[in-house]
Amino acid sequence: MLGDWAPLIWLSIASAFLLPMKRWINRHLQGLGYLLFEDSQMALILYFVVMLPGIIVHELSHWLMAKLLRMRTGKLSIWPSGKGDKVRMGSLKVARADPIRESLVGLAPLIGGSLVILVIGDLALGLGEAKDALFGGTWSGLQEGLSAYIRVPDFWLWLYLIFSVSNAMFPSEADRRPWGVVLLFLSLIALSLWITGLIRQIPDAVAERLLTATGYLAYIFCLAVAVDAIFLAIIVALEALVHALTGRGHGPRI
Repeated sequence: MLGDWAPLIWLSIASAFLLPMKRWINRHLQGLGYLLFEDSQMALILYFVVMLPGIIVHELSHWLMAKLLRMRTGKLSIWPSGKGDKVRMGSLKVARADPIRESLVGLAPLIGGSLVILVIGDLALGLGEAKDALFGGTWSGLQEGLSAYIRVPDFWLWLYLIFSVSNAMFPSEADRRPWGVVLLFLSLIALSLWITGLIRQIPDAVAERLLTATGYLAYIFCLAVAVDAIFLAIIVALEALVHALTGRGHGPRI
């Protein structure tokens, strides 16, 4: 039994795997497109089509957060643009504001994507019991439920949506730009409160809510890693198949 630390431990483990897996999938999915078409633009379009549900969730999350924070928005685009390392799958023009609101708009895709994955995992796939088994350390309960989850109607469709959303939900470099100022500001406030003795211990009610939030985030990240692992294996198999049929080597990563 991992006890109260289980969500934090699983979140740390999942986080260590999720971003490297995302980068690998991005490169190899685009490389698979080049193997098929021998054309960088077609490879980019293939990647865009595969990731389209996640791209839509990403950009709509920006838009919704901006509207909630009463920030003016401009053109919303869902289509690849730019060149080289600066290619974007979508974009939304948002008026400049204070760093806190800009940071929340930048964070919105992670929030929106996490909520979509949580809904699919709990309501569509019924993975709530698996989450309890994972964090509780009752591995037998987890193993017994796996065969039942695979028989869920449209199982592979739900897995694909998790795959697409999880690989598009992380904020881009532009989304993260205002975070430095906000993190510095919050760190200074926390340090001041600690030095003055106003906070020495997190209240139990706050700690419980933080632990619950950490548990949900760990569940979301673990589910994303598990689904990514499945699709990673599929991409490897497709690369090998295309190579065997065409004799083409690995193409460039867009």
